[in-house]
Amino acid sequence: MKYEILKVNNQPIFSSIQDEGRYRFEQFGVPNSGAGDKLSYRIGNLLLGNVYNSASIEILHGNMNLEFLNSTQICITGADMNPKINTIPVKMWEIINISKGDKLALGSSPKNLRAYLAIKNGIELGSTLNSKSTHSIFDLGGIRLKAGDIVHSSYVKDYFSSKEVNFLKKIPNHFGGDNIFFATKGPEYDLLTDKSKMIIENQKFKLSNRMSRAGALIEGNKLEVKNSTSDIISDGVSKGTIQLPKDGNMYILLEDSQRIGGYARILNLESLSLWSFSQLKPGDEFKIVITTIEEAQKRLKDLNSTFFNNNILSEKLFAEKNIYVEGDIMNVKIFGESKEYIYINDMPLKIDF
Repeated sequence: MKYEILKVNNQPIFSSIQDEGRYRFEQFGVPNSGAGDKLSYRIGNLLLGNVYNSASIEILHGNMNLEFLNSTQICITGADMNPKINTIPVKMWEIINISKGDKLALGSSPKNLRAYLAIKNGIELGSTLNSKSTHSIFDLGGIRLKAGDIVHSSYVKDYFSSKEVNFLKKIPNHFGGDNIFFATKGPEYDLLTDKSKMIIENQKFKLSNRMSRAGALIEGNKLEVKNSTSDIISDGVSKGTIQLPKDGNMYILLEDSQRIGGYARILNLESLSLWSFSQLKPGDEFKIVITTIEEAQKRLKDLNSTFFNNNILSEKLFAEKNIYVEGDIMNVKIFGESKEYIYINDMPLKIDF
């Protein structure tokens, strides 16, 4: 059964349906697409108990207003866009019970680019090449959301059990640090001059305004190659590939990028660094550190162990009380003996003491 779950009430800057991505079609030139910050995307589905590849809404730059047409559960992850339900601030990285008629407003994040709205049981949408992901340039799968669009789901629930709630033991902070990104050497790394290699190792770079879901231009000291040309015979590339065009400025391919290119592939961002990079905004500075494939695999394995193995904490209801405020009833629930999880009217309100 498919239900209308929410309506887009304004024209968002760029919001789209994304899942894990479109794979096994690279040999035909098909981009992967999918969520840019896979960790934030996956955490939302994990907390809701969804299938790992469930489609969510990826929200770039924020400024999105939604109205829920049925009751459900959601989780908001990624960039903090100061989410509010019915004008009241709510917490991110926690399950939120939604009633029919609730309105969700997302502002903009001062620091990061992408937020994810996961919905219980995921978004119902036809697949294209085994994926519901939206390509930002081609008319290939998914939906780029606009004012008036209706999003569907297979899950509607009018009553939520409030005796026990799931929380995360550890919340990711992969895009809140010093912007140090790890990259392995690409096939044409040794075409770089020694001076250019030193620049990569010792200097910071800046994300330019020329960025999209397809790729991003990097500003910094220009890099040079030994033979004075960075052109190669066109060869395979992937998201995370760092190319060096003729102008000497690095260009990083992202989730909607092509699968073949003719510029030197000097580096490749490891998975976690690529997800963190996707949260940068124009003007942000960062550092690149050369790593090995083995070290990159270990970091990814450690991350998966930290956030996806036994990271769900089930807290029982500790106390409950109804409070009357100007004639209205506010139901307050406190979960866990630490008393740190507070729900008001079944929503985890963002309360600062």
